[in-house]
Amino acid sequence: MMLLKNQHIVHKTTLFCKIFWHIVGSSSYIAMVLSSFDDLLNVDTRIDQINLERDALAVQLSSARNKLEKSWKQNSGNGSDKTQFEAIANDISANATSLSDVVTLREKYGDLQVLLQLQNLFEDQERADNNLERLQNLETEINELCELESSKLSIDKLKELHSELQSTKFGVEKSQFAKDIYSKFEEKLVARKAQELVEKFNAFLLEHKWDTPMFAPLSTQSMTSLRDQSATLYQLSQLYVVGEKPSILWNFKSIANNFTVRFTYHFHDVSFKIETYFKFLKEYLGENMHKCTSIFHDEDNGLTRQLVHEQFINYVLQPIRDRINTILFQNDQSTLITLISQIISTDKELSHSFHYHGEGLASLVPPRIWDKWLNYEVHVAMTQLTKIVSDPSNLDKSASEFVKLINKMYEYLEPFYSLESGEILQKYKLLTCSQIFMRLLSSYLDFVLKVDIIADRLPEEQLYQTFIKLQNCNVVSRRISELSLEYIFVHLTDIVNQRENKNYDSILQNVQESYQQIIENGNQGTIVHRIQKLLKESLKNYFKSGNWCLQNGPLDGDSPSSELVNSIKLMTRIMTKLDSLLIPLEVALDIKSQLLNVIVNYFIESILKLNKFNREGLEQLKVDFYALKASLNLPETVCNSQVAVLTEIVKILYLKYDDSSEMFIDTSYIKERDYTKLRSYHGIKLLRDSEIQDALYRVAYGNVV
Repeated sequence: MMLLKNQHIVHKTTLFCKIFWHIVGSSSYIAMVLSSFDDLLNVDTRIDQINLERDALAVQLSSARNKLEKSWKQNSGNGSDKTQFEAIANDISANATSLSDVVTLREKYGDLQVLLQLQNLFEDQERADNNLERLQNLETEINELCELESSKLSIDKLKELHSELQSTKFGVEKSQFAKDIYSKFEEKLVARKAQELVEKFNAFLLEHKWDTPMFAPLSTQSMTSLRDQSATLYQLSQLYVVGEKPSILWNFKSIANNFTVRFTYHFHDVSFKIETYFKFLKEYLGENMHKCTSIFHDEDNGLTRQLVHEQFINYVLQPIRDRINTILFQNDQSTLITLISQIISTDKELSHSFHYHGEGLASLVPPRIWDKWLNYEVHVAMTQLTKIVSDPSNLDKSASEFVKLINKMYEYLEPFYSLESGEILQKYKLLTCSQIFMRLLSSYLDFVLKVDIIADRLPEEQLYQTFIKLQNCNVVSRRISELSLEYIFVHLTDIVNQRENKNYDSILQNVQESYQQIIENGNQGTIVHRIQKLLKESLKNYFKSGNWCLQNGPLDGDSPSSELVNSIKLMTRIMTKLDSLLIPLEVALDIKSQLLNVIVNYFIESILKLNKFNREGLEQLKVDFYALKASLNLPETVCNSQVAVLTEIVKILYLKYDDSSEMFIDTSYIKERDYTKLRSYHGIKLLRDSEIQDALYRVAYGNVV
């Protein structure tokens, strides 16, 4: 029983300590005890501050105690638990002021969470205090070395000091004293020694003309000297304390110095065309990149071939970067556009031809300049589009010219899209896609839908204009599909999906769907409607002929009726045009299938149901129908259910001439509307009962003679 009680007290003590720790952790008390160690240098002031903080802490602890008491009353009525609980909390808050105090309290109360955390903090404080004391000692040594000439500074000694300074960094991140010591070491010792060696190395490199055609093979001693001087400066560059990486690699700055000198000499006059800067850069890298890697790589000292390759290019780019920054302050649009164009193409070549993966030149361009460039490119693209669509009579050629424009813009922007994407570049890649490609595509579609160059001409000519529109939409839609598979548009689609939590198949999806709707619904329906009107007009005389009771059988055997010849010629002409279009086969087949349905309907509703036939007349009907159907040039493999319906109606009409089928044309059988036997006997599968009944009555009532 006593054991359970003690466990209950410990539980409640832990609960209070958690509340206590939350308040202590959020108060300035811990900050006073454990934060900036510069204050340790002023002990008396520090003690006064701590006493003031303790008074404030007492108020906070009293508030916490009240909250806990209220909670305790709700969960327990045992007065002795509360008394022991408060005693432990008071003991910790009053006496946990040093590492030894916390150790004593842990021996007394066990591994309470608050005590473990306090011990860790005091241990960290002790370690930080020791680091500050070590820095005070190292400052004296650093000051003494600062008095020496740079030639007398030992690199080994600098390495030793660097190692010691690195080991003092724990807990002093916010100490200005520590920052001052680190900076003094880097600036007064390392940088001063590096500058001395850089001057010697620069002179040695210029003297030996290693990056010119005049460079002669060096002696082993000279080659070793080049490599050793480079390695020494590289080692000095690694002796940084502040920051995560060295701010400068001294050896590569020297190696690139020859280029800086030559670039400054050649281009001291700003009147040179911008293109010449970049041409000079590319030629220099092409001539010296592999030579540099061969001479200066030093695996034993960390100078791998990859590092030398990357950093040589990086430091050679510096005078180019300086010149770019100067030009970016100009307001001349032509100059800025030329500069951006050169930056884009150069970054692409650096990546693809020189395999450079460091910071490119595009990162120098601020958003305001990208905005100017984007506005200019949008203006150029839309101007080119205007030239294509300004002449409506150019409709038939406009699609091919428009696709050429799209290809030209893509080829021009492809180097820009190939640049490594930071946030800024990513933004402008998306903007070029929306403001150039999507805008061009939408604007061209508007032109195709609205243009009408032959409104007052013949219906057949208007149909051919609609054909051209359909073809143009398909040509452009096909190019959109191809663009959607290009890496950059796939990448941009992924970005948009991630940002907007969408699942687009392509960033160009909406504009392509607009084209597809026109191809599959809008224009296709218009085409069928226009052809239907033309066909109906051409069939007027055929519908009026009305004589299907022929005396001598079908005219000329398999020849269609003379009244149908013009209609067949019309459809043949139209289908030839349709078949020549660059449109999907399924679209053409669908148009033809819809037209075939129209033809079937004409033959059923306007001919079969309105005329009297004899056997020869039915034969002529079949010849006429299949002749008109053939003008559609449909593949034989295409099946059409409406044709089967017409065939079954004719089959029923032919019962007039089948003696074995007299029962089926008896009016009593017709009235019963049970045509199961008829369907089975004559293979009637598609006709509805009402359609069968209508055909049978036509036979029974003498419309077939």
